[in-house]
Amino acid sequence: LNARNLKPLGRICLGPTTGPDNPDPGIHPTALVVLPDSSRVVFTASNLDEAVEVDARTRKVVRTFDDEPWTGAPPGSYPDALAVHAGRLYVANAGNDDIAVFDLHSGRQLGLIPTAWYPTSLAAGPDALYVTAAKGLGSGPNLRHQWVGNMMHGVLQRLSYARIDRDLPRLTTVALADNGFDKAHRIALARDNRTTTAYLRKHIHYVVFILRENKTFDEDLGDFAPAGHWADRKLALYGPRELPNLFSWAQHDALFDNFYADGEVTAQAHQWVTAASDSDFVQRTWPQYYSNRGLLPNPGWTQSLVPTSLSTGTGGIPGGKANPYAIYTDLSVLGKWTNPWIAYPERLYLFNDLLRHGVSFEDFGEFVSRTEDGAISTAMQAHLAVGFPGWDRMILDTQRARVAIDWMHQHTGTLPHFLYIWLPDDHTAGRSPCYYTPDYYVANNDLATARIIHYLSTTPQWKHMLVFVSEDDAQSGADHINAHRTFAVALGPWVRQTQVTTRYSQVNLIRTVEAVLGLPPMSQWDSNAAVIRGIWRRHPDDASVPVHAQQVPLAFNRGACPDGKLLRRIAGASGQPLSAAWLRAHLRGDSALPAVTQHYTPTSLLKIAGPEQMRQEWTASKGYQSYVRTMRYLRAYASRHHAPLGYYLANDDD
Repeated sequence: LNARNLKPLGRICLGPTTGPDNPDPGIHPTALVVLPDSSRVVFTASNLDEAVEVDARTRKVVRTFDDEPWTGAPPGSYPDALAVHAGRLYVANAGNDDIAVFDLHSGRQLGLIPTAWYPTSLAAGPDALYVTAAKGLGSGPNLRHQWVGNMMHGVLQRLSYARIDRDLPRLTTVALADNGFDKAHRIALARDNRTTTAYLRKHIHYVVFILRENKTFDEDLGDFAPAGHWADRKLALYGPRELPNLFSWAQHDALFDNFYADGEVTAQAHQWVTAASDSDFVQRTWPQYYSNRGLLPNPGWTQSLVPTSLSTGTGGIPGGKANPYAIYTDLSVLGKWTNPWIAYPERLYLFNDLLRHGVSFEDFGEFVSRTEDGAISTAMQAHLAVGFPGWDRMILDTQRARVAIDWMHQHTGTLPHFLYIWLPDDHTAGRSPCYYTPDYYVANNDLATARIIHYLSTTPQWKHMLVFVSEDDAQSGADHINAHRTFAVALGPWVRQTQVTTRYSQVNLIRTVEAVLGLPPMSQWDSNAAVIRGIWRRHPDDASVPVHAQQVPLAFNRGACPDGKLLRRIAGASGQPLSAAWLRAHLRGDSALPAVTQHYTPTSLLKIAGPEQMRQEWTASKGYQSYVRTMRYLRAYASRHHAPLGYYLANDDD
């Protein structure tokens, strides 16, 4: 731009050629710094892990600064801030929680400086470098049901140049060790992974990944006594009554006690579980979406398509339709409003990797990448279960399970090697009137999951199958160890009964899927993650997995239930959205059609932030006084551990 009148002087193009048909993610330029006494500018390309120097006069690329933590590393550093001082270029790596130091004369990386979580800006003072880190010191236990989405307070750090000069070699060692990027660790990890991968490739040929919504370990398994100190029963919202099948798997299969979600909320979480990463764009924009201040309804995940006219807050999109099947079948309503192209990480998603390497798969309910104009490739469409309903709280997970099982029954002899199944109803609808109660949603989700696993255990492929069950994030409940802690369960003939206390996260699940199916890593995180060990059998047990009956009776939240919402619930019970065709088929001829504004109810009330979701679920399930007692216990627990409430509280420290 011309500095005087801000008129464009030209462009410098890097990365893929953009346009409606472009399927590749962009480079994500995020920061600029002018080199002193020159016409040259350096900018960060966050998706490429590069800082790029250009000449503003000639508009030519002069050189690039390679920001990878080791030679040949996949993407994941997320450089997103720059500063220049005394012949050095400082690059903040949000993904790696460090600052890379480059010599401007040679372009060589001199070392790394560890920072707090997710550094986002740098400023060069006369005697020190200043850095802000958006997620501060990270999260701890959320003992007052605080929300993980805003319990991490940012920090400002001051790093004197004298200290940097003196300690850079030691700081580099610390930064690499913090991320597990030091050479010795990577060599040992690669050796162990080769051994485990050889075992898996021999015995396991099919993987099923079942994803559920939002629960912490203590919220669902706090009452699981065999977990010992890993469980806190006073934080258990649900138990064996609502989750008889989960408790059975925890008892008889492999339960991961020390397991963590890599993202805080859905917008990131569904990227982490499908890409072993998210993008800097998603990290920067999801708080705007969740606080209803953003231009994009959801920066990282295909959401409900309720029209704006029927919604308030974050629930609506211009031109939307009340159709939970539209995520695959009616892409014209998606446009730029959901799962936007700009939000993709550099290597896209697991589904792209599967397609690229010729591995058969079917996707039940999860988003896939699209071109800039919103199209899904023909090759990808062949792997999408278009009859599987997306986000709609009036359609129960037992209906989703029926769709998935019917599909698998039709493909018995050609079952794909990877199945991804999304069962979202343990998210619940809080206390929203006319919806099912939280207890019923959770119990129905448990039953749906069990029916799918039972069916899988009766197929010919079962003898070489591995099933993972986990949550997308941990934002709706309390946990006495960490607000990111959730659970995972592994089942299959080659999985032994055990409680896994090794620290694992969602990225380890992805790395294990890749190991079984022969896929390369997508990011620095799965590249440097351990393939799961310690749960495998020497000899298989291919007995079928039983289904434990649902113990929670059908029940609905109290409150006004207008005809439109009631009809939507009746339609949803058969797996259908409320539509004109459904109404014509089910209403008496003399009945008046409900207003179009009643065809869909606002999902913004159901996508409530973690603290409110927890409050509503706990009150609906166990009563307000139980919620008050639990909060009193949490405050006392925090006091005994001498931790500030901000360490435990996701919302403000009040």
